[in-house]
Amino acid sequence: MSRILRPANVNPMPEDLPIYPESILRTRLQFEDLERLKGIDTTSVWEKSDKFIEQFEGAIDARRARESLTGLTNPNLLRAHAILFGGREDAGLLRRGSLNPLYRGQDCPAPQFIDRSLQNFFNWLSAESVSEIHPIERAALVLTRIADIWPFEFGNLTVALVCGNMCLGQAGFAPFFFPPEHAKEFNTAVAQAMVIETQPLVNAIYKTVKREMLALVPR
Repeated sequence: MSRILRPANVNPMPEDLPIYPESILRTRLQFEDLERLKGIDTTSVWEKSDKFIEQFEGAIDARRARESLTGLTNPNLLRAHAILFGGREDAGLLRRGSLNPLYRGQDCPAPQFIDRSLQNFFNWLSAESVSEIHPIERAALVLTRIADIWPFEFGNLTVALVCGNMCLGQAGFAPFFFPPEHAKEFNTAVAQAMVIETQPLVNAIYKTVKREMLALVPR
């Protein structure tokens, strides 16, 4: 692939992964105001996000899917997809057909390479140096790469959202979500992220997390 700018002090990715430019690995100062909000009970926000996420691509059981996702591995991803789209043919099964890119710059590996592409990405995410990436950017990175691979026949953006939100939840933040009427703006941000213009997606996640957590602060 041609996306070859590497963040400092972060292990290089395998060759079949997108390399994200240093400009998106911004200083933690950008997100410093979120740190003081940690410790707030965000349960109500997660319940709210489950309902919105289910509306996006016709998913079900978003809460059970996210609670089952204890880490990013291939089996966990398949299980989450199977829960989200339970009852639908091919739920929890990797894409078996080739796909023309839906976004400019999208990877869309051939079916025989999907499993490896996912595994390589998840292995890279587990590297100690990658832990330095702020959870907001990590969520954007996870969401973008899963959408980039497009591993399933359907529901890819939903499962990408759930996986990205796992990064936020593990860090003590509220989830990222949007009402159905903002789906077009979300798709635009994903399309921009495919060509390394990830800041709009990072900003969207940051603003949602901050808004929902501030709303929980007693006044």
